[in-house]
Amino acid sequence: MSGKHNRFLIIAVSLGAILMFALAAGCTTQSTKAPVSTQAPAAQPAAADPAITPSAPAAAPIQTTAVQASSGQRQTIKISGSTTVLPIVQKAADQYMDSHPYADIQVSGGGSGLGIQAVGAKMVDIGMSSREVSADEMKKYPSFVVTPVAQDGIAVIVNPTNTIQSINLDQVKNIYLGRITKWTEITGASVPGTSNQVVIIGRDSASGTRTYFDETVLSKATPTKQMLEKNSNGAVLQTVAQTPGAIGYVSIGFASKDVKALPLWYNANNIIDPSLANVRTRTYPVSRDLYVITNGPPSGLAGDFITYILSPEGQKIVSDEGYVTIT
Repeated sequence: MSGKHNRFLIIAVSLGAILMFALAAGCTTQSTKAPVSTQAPAAQPAAADPAITPSAPAAAPIQTTAVQASSGQRQTIKISGSTTVLPIVQKAADQYMDSHPYADIQVSGGGSGLGIQAVGAKMVDIGMSSREVSADEMKKYPSFVVTPVAQDGIAVIVNPTNTIQSINLDQVKNIYLGRITKWTEITGASVPGTSNQVVIIGRDSASGTRTYFDETVLSKATPTKQMLEKNSNGAVLQTVAQTPGAIGYVSIGFASKDVKALPLWYNANNIIDPSLANVRTRTYPVSRDLYVITNGPPSGLAGDFITYILSPEGQKIVSDEGYVTIT
């Protein structure tokens, strides 16, 4: 009996050992596979689940580009020329820059001649002119693109103390050619308390207003050497306002209550005021277009800015500054 008991005991121990080995092997297999099954699910959501994928790195390049377009890529253009066109362009530049922070528009005067030369030499991006570009200038700068932006008239002005109520173009011409030197030589004209000496105020040779006035009113004759030359509409206006016997000419947009803007007399039934309405209909004879000029078709910031001047918002500036709109 004891022998059988020992054999059964040995068999039982052996079976127990085999069972324990099998269980141990199974546990080992599970622990080996677990990391594999855990790693695979972890890798899949990271690529496919948008809730897990970070959004900031994807948006960063777009945000950076936007910042560069508004501030990092600041653009500058320079504009110079006519002091007649200057108020329009300066105000338009101020308003444009308010809504376009990346834009830097630098505007200066100097006269139409300077503006045409500067844009021709590519020293500025836009030239301003209150006269047409001459045939010689177009021949020299064949790539010029000339864009009208407004209409204007030239007002003949005198000091408010002058009793004159109107003047004809022949009288204006004779004054500027030195043929009329006393106000009393014109019917109805007098400057009380003075010798009635006519003080002639004009513009310098770079002025587009001077060129237009000389060609239109003086029939291309040379003004008298007694004429005092001023470099801007504002300087002419101030001198006439402060000098009792003075006469001058300025853009209608500059005329103010400090001076007397004279109607042009044709006959008793035809006296034309220097008004915006008469400029618009071309009834007022001393009127012209105002221009901006580019060296080639306007593009980039220069092109966009010219488009702005021609827009309803830009043309409102033209009207607000005392000129006639073209659109």
